[in-house]
Amino acid sequence: MKEYYDLNDYVYHWIDFTLIFGTPFPLLLIGNVTVVVQLARSRSRRQRMNISGQARDTRPVSILMISLCVLFVFTITPVSVGMVNDVAVLVSYFNATFNFVIYVFSGSKFRAELRSLLCCMATQCTSLFVS
Repeated sequence: MKEYYDLNDYVYHWIDFTLIFGTPFPLLLIGNVTVVVQLARSRSRRQRMNISGQARDTRPVSILMISLCVLFVFTITPVSVGMVNDVAVLVSYFNATFNFVIYVFSGSKFRAELRSLLCCMATQCTSLFVS
């Protein structure tokens, strides 16, 4: 029985931390930093080449990426460091909901695709019942 408690007290917590926070956060951070750096390089290249016309501002995407990292840290950290109470678990579940809301409010393309998807699904559902 002691072996089980040792496993639960020492090993399980490290596995849990690694799967909940230790692996996803570095991947998210590295991916987002890469995207933000590439956007900044692209913007500076466009400015150097004096490309005009459809030049898009990349700052909103950069802000979105940074805010997603910050949101992940604030919503997942309490659970990953062992504060397993009802509020911490509920906040960690809201991480996915907050991500969806951020995408809806910040991305016009995301909203358009979501609207298209939902309208298409609604049309398919009604055509199933009509036939």
